[in-house]
Amino acid sequence: MGTATQPGIPAGEQSRVWSRRRFLTLIGATAAVSASGILAACGGGSNETSQTTPTASGDQPGGAATPGGSGGESVQGGTLTYVTNEEPDTLNPYLTQLVVGFDILSLFMESLLEADDTGQYGPRLAEAYEAAPDGLSYTFKLRTGVKWHDGSDFTAQDVIESYNMIMNPDFGAFNQQGWEQITEAETPDDHTVVFKLDRVFAPFIANVGGTYIAPASALTKGIQSFKEEFGRQPYGTGPYTFVEWVSGDHVTANANPDYWQGAPKLEQIVCKFVPNSNTIAVQLKSGEGDLAAYVDAQQYDTFVAMEDKRVIETDSQAWYHLDLKNIDFLMEKPVRQALDFATPKQEIIDKILKGHATISVADIAPISWAYNPNIEPRPYDLEQAKKLLDDAGWKPGPDGIRQKDGKRMQLELWGIAGDQQGQQILQVIAASWKQIGVQADLKFQDIRTLWGPEGYQFTETPTACGFSWFNGNDPDNTFYWHSSQIPDSPTGSGGNLPAYFNPYDMQDQIDELTERGVSTIDQEERKQIYWQIQELLHEYVPVIFIYWNKLIFVCPKNLQGFNPNAFTPLFYNVHEWAYSA
Repeated sequence: MGTATQPGIPAGEQSRVWSRRRFLTLIGATAAVSASGILAACGGGSNETSQTTPTASGDQPGGAATPGGSGGESVQGGTLTYVTNEEPDTLNPYLTQLVVGFDILSLFMESLLEADDTGQYGPRLAEAYEAAPDGLSYTFKLRTGVKWHDGSDFTAQDVIESYNMIMNPDFGAFNQQGWEQITEAETPDDHTVVFKLDRVFAPFIANVGGTYIAPASALTKGIQSFKEEFGRQPYGTGPYTFVEWVSGDHVTANANPDYWQGAPKLEQIVCKFVPNSNTIAVQLKSGEGDLAAYVDAQQYDTFVAMEDKRVIETDSQAWYHLDLKNIDFLMEKPVRQALDFATPKQEIIDKILKGHATISVADIAPISWAYNPNIEPRPYDLEQAKKLLDDAGWKPGPDGIRQKDGKRMQLELWGIAGDQQGQQILQVIAASWKQIGVQADLKFQDIRTLWGPEGYQFTETPTACGFSWFNGNDPDNTFYWHSSQIPDSPTGSGGNLPAYFNPYDMQDQIDELTERGVSTIDQEERKQIYWQIQELLHEYVPVIFIYWNKLIFVCPKNLQGFNPNAFTPLFYNVHEWAYSA
């Protein structure tokens, strides 16, 4: 139900975002990719401004253009350069763990169904679908006349081969949720797919309907070829075709003249990898970059001052938090609660994010129908934190750092190298924790190291790590918390990363609740279950929930059709984008 990304990029977060290592990002990164992506279940609007109408988060600016861009007749052609401080780990749709990967893939690839800007699912590669009344079978009617970028026809066999690869244990798909519920897959004809289940799985449409479908011609070349070759040179049915990926620099995509919804108007999209947020701002101002997404809230005023740019802010389902590896003293509930009390969340929002966020208490966003409004966040209270640690037997040592049984209360606090906003957040947290006698040693790593087999979650050192997860359109949070989602190795699948060494002290309870949450299609019943899960997370603090990101986008004033939101990947409707005359 989420993809990991850096703190300033809610997503997805992208990115282990739209993903748990996946939206993230990130999420995966999208419910157009999967419900384990960054997309949410119900709506939130967007605020937009220009250089003359700066607006605080949540305010409705006056006199601003609509999110669709300036008026006037659209023109054919032109290049749009998207600048981002993340580079994909891979462009394989079933392996990427970063929001930027899912976003870029949305140029090339499509899913059976897609979420719109209100979070509702509708047709994409499937022109229609039908769910059996008992919830045990789903029939997808596929579009005819759709071509892969290699010229071959899109058929039911592509869907079946995608299913086979995702479920192949030798492949190691990042997320199998929904697909693992399928007991039988049938293709009555070339444009019909029937999936049968042996039990109700409420998020099936979001998880399976929202997964990118890969071409059988690539899937049948074998696992290694699909992993490596397709991951570097993907092709799909989407509005743009892959041109090149220059590592460390950019990905280029050209308009697909044979796209089934009509040729896009923008001739070329360049996704440029820029090392840090300051350089992104410089390039947007100079015109070297045109579009930026999930930008640092600290730079909001800088972007608003750019005369040729629009700034759009939306709600999100991206939650910035600290993973707490469940080993050593971090296994103690009072310790985790103390760290929560000692985390200055409102100060972070006010001073670093300039108000462009709201405090979070659990993992389901206020814009979701499953959000529990009755949970109050722990206040920032250093004295209460100290008392909890005292009562747990952790006493200050000669240097002020707490000790028990000869062990110091010392941990590593990991973040993403180059993410200046995230680094500031972690510095504030480390300084606050030191006031209660906890030593947090800051450690900033590049994304590949952070999420690789030698990343924070797989070392035997007490560790916390700050990043954002992007939630999906369905509130199912099995991917984050269920014991089945604990990776069995540093390269294994599953998003329950903090429990890699030891399951949580409330593991049985959360297993039972997450299983119940997906086994009924009654929304009110599901809501009560997810309320209980949120209460459990708040009590036991398996991670420290800090804030819900606001998503901030910067685009040219004359870009039409751009409609960013909390529910879709960045380029979900790129075939509708155009510059105005």
